Amino acid sequence: MTGHDPGPDRTPDEGAGRNPIFETGPRLALCALLQGAKWVDFATARDMLGASDSAVSKHSRTLEEAGYLEVRKGSVGRRPRTWFRLTKEGRVAIRGHLDWLAGLRDALDSS
Repeated sequence: MTGHDPGPDRTPDEGAGRNPIFETGPRLALCALLQGAKWVDFATARDMLGASDSAVSKHSRTLEEAGYLEVRKGSVGRRPRTWFRLTKEGRVAIRGHLDWLAGLRDALDSS
């Protein structure tokens, strides 16, 4: 664990299973999108999620405050740009949550 407060949406044992921060669809989708990428720009994330600018901003801020998302701001020419990538902690947490979801699916399939 890092030295910052885990906050209300995080489990104490990160990466070990269910994580309520990912139970909001856009956050799960954003992290799933970022899993296989180095950096993804804001517009690409917005378009892939089919979400509004304000929704992407809100959910990315929550993930950033949790320590799961790194945000880089800059410009291309004179146009401001924002890029996202998962932190190491974020990759561990999303993998743990996805494994937990797969375990639920397996439990349902075996019943």
